[in-house]
Amino acid sequence: MASNIAAIKLMRPALVSATTDAAHRRTLKLYRNCIRSIPYLIQHFNLSYNMSDMRKRIRDDFVQYREVKEKNQIDRLAFIGETELFDAMSLLKTRSHVVNYFETKLAEETENETEQLLKKFFE
Repeated sequence: MASNIAAIKLMRPALVSATTDAAHRRTLKLYRNCIRSIPYLIQHFNLSYNMSDMRKRIRDDFVQYREVKEKNQIDRLAFIGETELFDAMSLLKTRSHVVNYFETKLAEETENETEQLLKKFFE
């Protein structure tokens, strides 16, 4: 019971940005924090990924939502990203959660490269 009260005290309400520029600054701050957390994730989850591949995977997620212009949607996406990063850094996520996040995109890229090599080979 006491741990639940402590967890509730640590919780903070979802931030609502005053302007679209403030929401973009919040997104950039989240991106920088994600990139800075990579060495910590590698160490604590015993990952064998290349740091540049991990940076690319994180960047792809941010690029995917580059066209979002509404302040409320940007705030929602930033809140989700901040929560995911907080959970990973607090070790609330298991190694399999982190591996699945990086594996999905990296596996797709590897498959695309393999398909391209096979097409070139058979031509």
